[in-house]
Amino acid sequence: MAYLNEKLKQLEEALKTWEEILTEPYSEIVRDATIQRFEYCFELLWKTVKLYLLEKESIECHSPKSCFREARLPLKIDPKVIEDCLQMSIDRNLSVHTYSKKMADDLYEKVKAHYKSAKTVFDKLNS
Repeated sequence: MAYLNEKLKQLEEALKTWEEILTEPYSEIVRDATIQRFEYCFELLWKTVKLYLLEKESIECHSPKSCFREARLPLKIDPKVIEDCLQMSIDRNLSVHTYSKKMADDLYEKVKAHYKSAKTVFDKLNS
């Protein structure tokens, strides 16, 4: 339980950095920093969901998509938020394994919606 609380605190701090960058005016540097913050927040988010499911619900999951799917019912998360979390998984993989200016620009356009979904999941985990 202490480890879960530690992860929730880390996730809260990470989400603050993501939220902060979303207020900055667009530039390529801000775009790239936003994507970097999205990537580490996403990693921390899904791994915290995984830990929560194991510790609180005795549910094992092994990938981001399976963890988000498993979390929907116990955390009472809206299916649209889960759909966005699944899209975040796809976007995170693209951002890490493929780089192009178009991909970066397209992802930058999605990160505000992704932030809202990540914050919703965090709030459910933290309540």
